[in-house]
Amino acid sequence: MVLGSVAAAAVVTLALWPRPAVDIRIPLGGFAAVHQRFGRVVAMPDTIVVAAGGRPRVRITNADTVSHQLGLFSAPPGETVEYTLPTPGTYTGLCSVHPTSETLTFVVR
Repeated sequence: MVLGSVAAAAVVTLALWPRPAVDIRIPLGGFAAVHQRFGRVVAMPDTIVVAAGGRPRVRITNADTVSHQLGLFSAPPGETVEYTLPTPGTYTGLCSVHPTSETLTFVVR
């Protein structure tokens, strides 16, 4: 009985835990990937769509030894930074960690 209650509380806590809308990680070497729920990792797309509900945040973890630019966001070496997208719209800028393009677009809906 107690174990079931603890497990249920853990599931609820995990489901409600605040997390960014987008989690981008840059490993050593500089080719970024987007980390999604349930451990799914996808290659960095040209366009990232972000839901505008709540506070749409972008988290960038830069494990590389140099600073990188991801659209309108910068990520210093060895740091994790979070940015909040202010309003719905399209935000485009240069991308130094993108393997197929020189630009990255964030679409906030």
